[in-house]
Amino acid sequence: MPSSPSPDDTARPAAAPEVPEQVRRLLEGSVDAAVVVDANLKVLYYNAPYQNYSGLRAKAIERAQARGGCCRDFFRLEICATECLVRRALETRRAVRIDEIRATRADGQELTLIVTASPLEEGLVIETYRDVTADARIQRKYKLLLENERRQKENLEQMVAARTEELRRANEELKRTQAQLIHQEKMSSLGRLVAGIAHELNNPINFVYGNVDFLAQYMRDLLALCDVFDRSDLPPDTRRLAETHKRSIEYDFLRKDAEKLIRSIRAGAERTASIVRDLKTFSHAGGADMQPADVVAGLETTLNLIQPLLKNRIQVHRDFDPLPHVLCHAGHLNQVFMNILTNAAQAIVGEGHIWISARLKQDRVCISMRDSGPGIPSEVLSKIFEPFFTTKEVGLGTGLGLAISLGIVRAHGGSIEVESPPGEGATFHIVLPVHRPER
Repeated sequence: MPSSPSPDDTARPAAAPEVPEQVRRLLEGSVDAAVVVDANLKVLYYNAPYQNYSGLRAKAIERAQARGGCCRDFFRLEICATECLVRRALETRRAVRIDEIRATRADGQELTLIVTASPLEEGLVIETYRDVTADARIQRKYKLLLENERRQKENLEQMVAARTEELRRANEELKRTQAQLIHQEKMSSLGRLVAGIAHELNNPINFVYGNVDFLAQYMRDLLALCDVFDRSDLPPDTRRLAETHKRSIEYDFLRKDAEKLIRSIRAGAERTASIVRDLKTFSHAGGADMQPADVVAGLETTLNLIQPLLKNRIQVHRDFDPLPHVLCHAGHLNQVFMNILTNAAQAIVGEGHIWISARLKQDRVCISMRDSGPGIPSEVLSKIFEPFFTTKEVGLGTGLGLAISLGIVRAHGGSIEVESPPGEGATFHIVLPVHRPER
């Protein structure tokens, strides 16, 4: 018959579930740390690697077990502050694995573990810990190296992009400077040539223009003498001979046409003298210093020179306000007007119109030149000021006109912009300071 329990036996709590022997043998042979706990997180069994992780001696662990200490008292995981893997495994009845959990041994050494909680029968859970501290450290270093490499690559790409942009701008500036030097040398040579030609033309034109009035007076005197003979009583033979000669030379027509010829000679001489003056004005580059100049007079001079492009085909509409003189290189600005107005005239097919306006806004002169041509396509509008860019056929344009114009206007402290709505022609806006630009 069974013996009756002693008073000590009745006060003792129910015995904890036994850990199966096969589980003990399996965990004893494992290189991973392992611990078996019940539903109350009480440690029932642990292997030697677990003791090493805890940093406690065996007797200290036994005393803690006797006091009913839970697994957190022996070896605390970082995740224990927010979640219990043992309870999750018991609730789901499935193994739970968490990678790279941080933990701290009792001696202060930090570890990185792979923790697996696997439920057993009778409410037991095996929790195993695999040390991947070295691997995690290598992985972190590898990630750090990859991040550094990525940043260095990004920095290098940014440096290359910045350097490429810097080289592109320097190349554009070099092209623009080269174009300006070529233009300046060409204009200097052309200016000297035109000035020489104008000077050579000026003498004979002055000779013609200065003598046309004498020629007119001589013709009037000769015709007056003929009138005297016509009113005189001449012998019949002489009269008959004179009349015969007058008919042979068409005297009446000659008398009327002579006045027209003299007027035509005078008008031609005046026109030629005006062209010579315009050529001298246009080709005059001036010295190193800027001089006050009338930009409206420069526009008129330019229109006179491109008259062959406009004559009987293009009507020019002028709208000029009274303007002060602008401190500038007049010859250079005339070149800008020439480039833009020539392009406008060449863009108009058949008959058309050009509108030119000049306004004073505060201390700046604003000049607008608009044409009735087809306009500039949007895909090339941003490129028209680039050196050597042209939409004209080979031999008809160098692509330097507008690039040089942009450089000239900027050298005067001004700006030049263009707008071209589809099918509505192109409008160039030039803004120039009245006074010397600040350096």
